[in-house]
Amino acid sequence: MVPNKFNILFLTSWYPNKIEPKNGNFIQQHAIATSKFCNVAVLHVLANNQDEDFQIEEQTQAGVYEVIVYYKKIKSTFPVISQLLKLKKRRVAHLLGYNKILNKIGTIDVCHLNVVYPSGDFALYLKNKFKIPYIISENWTSLHAPYYNSLNPMMKKLISTTFDNASVICPVSEDLKKSIQKISTNNNYQIVPNVVNTDVFYPTQKIPEKRILHISNLKNEHKNITGILDTIKELSKIRTDFKISIIGDGDYEYFIRYAKKINLPENLYKIEGAKSYHEVAELMRAHDMFLLFSNYENLPCVIAEALVCGLPVLTSNVGGTSEMVNETNGIIVPPANNIELLKQLNSMLDNLNSYKTHEIANEAKNKYCYESVGRKFLQVYQNIINSKLEK
Repeated sequence: MVPNKFNILFLTSWYPNKIEPKNGNFIQQHAIATSKFCNVAVLHVLANNQDEDFQIEEQTQAGVYEVIVYYKKIKSTFPVISQLLKLKKRRVAHLLGYNKILNKIGTIDVCHLNVVYPSGDFALYLKNKFKIPYIISENWTSLHAPYYNSLNPMMKKLISTTFDNASVICPVSEDLKKSIQKISTNNNYQIVPNVVNTDVFYPTQKIPEKRILHISNLKNEHKNITGILDTIKELSKIRTDFKISIIGDGDYEYFIRYAKKINLPENLYKIEGAKSYHEVAELMRAHDMFLLFSNYENLPCVIAEALVCGLPVLTSNVGGTSEMVNETNGIIVPPANNIELLKQLNSMLDNLNSYKTHEIANEAKNKYCYESVGRKFLQVYQNIINSKLEK
């Protein structure tokens, strides 16, 4: 750890781990961005099928010290008892990881909670027990109505209490901020977007060949893959001078079957499974536009990555997408409107040459790079610590 830098605890509800290697990878990118200016230690706990009560893994990568604590899954058949036992196990797991981090970096200046639930209770504990202030970075779609309304009352109470006691709330978009304002009385907000590793994602000069790319988790209720395929089928009746690649870590074989079911010409599409971080960047450089037709979103990392690679983006107007895409770098359509998607997709394919790749990339890089996002968090920490010293 570097002297004279703030010590920041990244307390995470989601984070890449051995069970879910891609879970919360955008949080890991935030941690790396912050580590350019601060000493950052990550603490993540989660349940696992294991014989031991607790397993602790630690590593340092990209300048970030990571501690992940796995606790033995609770198998009680009584819901109330199961929930109480789980809360107890999580608290012990958090304390084990927290003490290991203290032994490594010493005192914590600010706790940076990432996603309010379920780790918010430990941020509250640290504030009440040790007077450690916390901020919240938020990217959870369940905070939007009507999803939030379906959460149980105890969960909603913890969420609102955690938001209320945060020094600053940092949603990734203005749209998410509006939803949080309906949950919490807290008035301290600083929008900080998701981050892109611009050493991996960058543009290349190429002649557009009408190659469309979609990358997601392939969850149809979320990403509306069937809506994309139905639209591509209609597009194929108008033109065949394009090809679409659909890539993701979900059930991609289902969509291969669906494409065959609707008789989509096989020479016009490719549907494949998950790719690595670097492979995603290579795919973006090998395509000419990016397509996302989601039913709901917050601030999709994949759009930021596509823009940093200089790709124009065609996306549905959900969550914070309208804060990312404008007439200079893409087109926005209403969600679930296949007719409008068809119209705009056809138009974008005809006008790919009008988009300025390097201008799109440079604007996105300035907004989403490590330097920009890391400095935003540093300023938030400085304001909190200065305010604390003045009291």
